[in-house]
Amino acid sequence: MKMNLPVTGQEQRFSAEKNMVTKTNTKGIITFANKDFVEVSGFSEEELLGKNHNLIRHPDMPPIAFEIMWKTLKSGLPWRGIVKNRCKNGDHYWVDARIVPIKKKGQITGYMSVRTCPSRDDVAAAEVAYQNAQIAPETIEENFSSGWKKHISIKNGIPLWIVFVTLLMIGGGILGVTGLKLSKADIQALYYEEMVPVQTIRRINFLMADNRTQVALALNFKFGAYSDVAINNPSTHNQMQVVAHNKSEIDRLWATYIANVKDTNEKNLANAYIQARGRYVNEGLLQAIEAIEAEDYLQAQDVFFNQINPLYDIANDHASSLLTYLSERANAKLVDVTAREDLIFKLAVAGITLSCLVLVVAGIFFFRITARPLEKAVLALEQIAEGNLSNNVDPSGYGEPGRVMTAVMATQMHLKVMIHEIQQSSESIHKQCNHLNQLMMNLAEHSDEQHDRICQTVDVVNASRTAMSAIAGHMDSLLEAVHAGDDTLPATTTQTEESTPAFELMPSELLAMFEDDLPQPPLPAPAAPDAPAAPALAEARTPQGAQAAAPTDLGQQVQIVASEARSQSLSVEEVSCQLHQMARLVVQNREDVQGAWAASQRLEKTARELDELVKYFD
Repeated sequence: MKMNLPVTGQEQRFSAEKNMVTKTNTKGIITFANKDFVEVSGFSEEELLGKNHNLIRHPDMPPIAFEIMWKTLKSGLPWRGIVKNRCKNGDHYWVDARIVPIKKKGQITGYMSVRTCPSRDDVAAAEVAYQNAQIAPETIEENFSSGWKKHISIKNGIPLWIVFVTLLMIGGGILGVTGLKLSKADIQALYYEEMVPVQTIRRINFLMADNRTQVALALNFKFGAYSDVAINNPSTHNQMQVVAHNKSEIDRLWATYIANVKDTNEKNLANAYIQARGRYVNEGLLQAIEAIEAEDYLQAQDVFFNQINPLYDIANDHASSLLTYLSERANAKLVDVTAREDLIFKLAVAGITLSCLVLVVAGIFFFRITARPLEKAVLALEQIAEGNLSNNVDPSGYGEPGRVMTAVMATQMHLKVMIHEIQQSSESIHKQCNHLNQLMMNLAEHSDEQHDRICQTVDVVNASRTAMSAIAGHMDSLLEAVHAGDDTLPATTTQTEESTPAFELMPSELLAMFEDDLPQPPLPAPAAPDAPAAPALAEARTPQGAQAAAPTDLGQQVQIVASEARSQSLSVEEVSCQLHQMARLVVQNREDVQGAWAASQRLEKTARELDELVKYFD
């Protein structure tokens, strides 16, 4: 890790209103830094741009913190932490740093960060954490680990929720069906184990009583009102058949009953009952049947009253004891079954209650990890829409709500960075417009001055051209006079001499006009044709006698002077045209300057509008 030295150990604190904003590429090279960052860090903007962001890294920061930071950022997630940075002079300052990736079409193209002033409690906690991390780096890694919660999402939660509710319903159904089956089994057991034996004993007891009744009926036919038809009536035989059938049924019922008896007490009571029944059958019923079949009705009557009835009463008492025992046992089992059903009912109610509680708790948990973060995201977006960018958006949610909060925080930071970039660009526009306006004002003033001087020069050139034309005319007249030998030569010569000074002054006047001005395009020198004209004029000023002595030479000189004057007049006219063109160019330049001034004013107006836009956001 880069070690930036020296360090002074002195902390620089800054106001809470400052927001230090930077942008980097994927390699950490700084591409933008706002004025607050430049001011607090102590580096100039030129020293920061194009340099790696670790330029401000403090040696006290543990490497594991930056490893986790880069790991988080490269995975496309935002990172937030308390960071200790180094100033240019070796001092340090603490910041609450929030960094988010800049993405284009799903690809990370850079990173941007916004740093604000942290609370002193956060600074104290970070100092302790970083000191411990120098010794045990894994301690800081635990603080940044999200554990199993990072897998919580609506995409995963809804299927799990459906599975959970389905399993809960299946569990409740199984519990209910099992309870019903248990209740049914208990009722069936109660019926078959308790009620059927009772019914069997009662049926046996009923058949025993019926056998006694059949014997009594047989005797009644013999000694009763129908005794006269008893011998010839088949009822007695039928009654004996009923007794035999009842005995067979009793034997079958008893065999079925006794085979299922497992209770010792019941078995003892059943044995006592069957023994009493055996005596009733053997000592009473069978003897009465034998007597009736032998038509010994007196014996049968004696057996009926002395043996059947007493033995039946004894057997009936044993049956009552057995039935009482079976009834008491059935009641006890009924109590157990009722208690078991109550328990099943309570378990079912408890299961339903627990399921409802679980559903409520799961719903609250789902609400907390989904609805609340979404509500916070909506609130943050509303504040952003109102121009409030100072609110700290917490992207600590999980799953889709966490992604929404992350996107909201990234949007907020994008806007913050854009606002700072627009603010600095607006300030630069104001500065450049002021400088450009000053330059254009100076250029406009020089253009006006140049235009005035060119106009003056044009006037002088026009005057020179007029003088040249006059000289040429005078020379023509002089030439005619020379050829004619006219005595008007002196007057013509005098006029020529009077015009010559004006012509000779033109170059010096032009130089005087432009010697203090800005550099101008080179102009044709109008004084050049004067060189040959001067000797001619000198010749013209010679005495008249000399002219008479050499008329031919004088005529030639006059002709040369006239020709040079005409040539000079044409040159001066050309210079005048060029000066007019220069004047038009100066006017055009001045109009261009005015257009540039108007464009600068519009640009400055745009900068002011950008300032108003920036002021909308806090």
